Amino acid sequence: MGEGIKDKLSNRFGLFSRLRFQVSHGQIIAMSALALILFAAFVIRIFPLRWENLSGGTALLNEFDPYYQFGITQHMVTNGLLSPYLGTGWVNMQLWYPYGYNMATSLPSTPMTGAVLYDIFKLFGANIDLMTFCSLLPPVIGSISCLVIYFLGKDIGGKTVGLFAALFLALEPSIIQRTSLGFFDTQVAGTLGLVLFIFLFLRAIDNNRSIRASVLYSLSAGAALAYFIGGWGGAYYVLGLSVLFTFALILLKRYTQRLLIGYSITFGLGLFIATKIPYISLSYLTTYAVLPIAAGFLLLLLQKHYARIYL
Repeated sequence: MGEGIKDKLSNRFGLFSRLRFQVSHGQIIAMSALALILFAAFVIRIFPLRWENLSGGTALLNEFDPYYQFGITQHMVTNGLLSPYLGTGWVNMQLWYPYGYNMATSLPSTPMTGAVLYDIFKLFGANIDLMTFCSLLPPVIGSISCLVIYFLGKDIGGKTVGLFAALFLALEPSIIQRTSLGFFDTQVAGTLGLVLFIFLFLRAIDNNRSIRASVLYSLSAGAALAYFIGGWGGAYYVLGLSVLFTFALILLKRYTQRLLIGYSITFGLGLFIATKIPYISLSYLTTYAVLPIAAGFLLLLLQKHYARIYL
């Protein structure tokens, strides 16, 4: 019996030993470089903290728009995530006196992100006020965006490309400005939604993955697209770029059924969710940036019909 226990322990330690040596020096260097890039991205964005007056332990927001987003977040934390949009919407009487301002006309992704994450932190007993939390959230989201773009670059050209992509995003001045301490505005959700959508969509149309994986990536890309549209008006740019990318694939005779499936699910789900947002609404589908998406879908259907008949 003792011999049996000894053999089991020996087998287990042998397995751990084999697993330990599967990590190469290259992988250790790559992961160390990525960790350093993410640390640098966070430190650069948190650097304005040295000029903050933390009397009372509260970090403040900067500029007008972050306070606008903070007001919506505060209302969501107190009254529920959908409270600014239910019924006729929440009219904030502290804006545009004496008539107030209907906050249902705002984009929800940034304040919802802040409200959901704040509730999660409070659930685990974190003692932090909402304004400080919202002030610290942009550097965190900016660092996460650098991590996502690393995996995007890795899929395209390997670890080296991924590391350079993460480094460039970490040090890009305009992105630093929009994800720095206290800048709790639409670009916080927009930056994350942008890189996350591109990363998931490219995986969804990858022929080297199973159909099941492509469908799951397509659904995730659709959710990321809805999050992006609901967070930043800059989504117009990426929608047009996606159609142009699809059109280029057709011209280069790179059409595949996986492209049709990924395109249909991603944009179908993404636009379906986005049009439920009061500020976006169904009129979004008739804008100059969204109409080409329907044209791209028709081109893919025609290409499928052509391939079935002539190939």
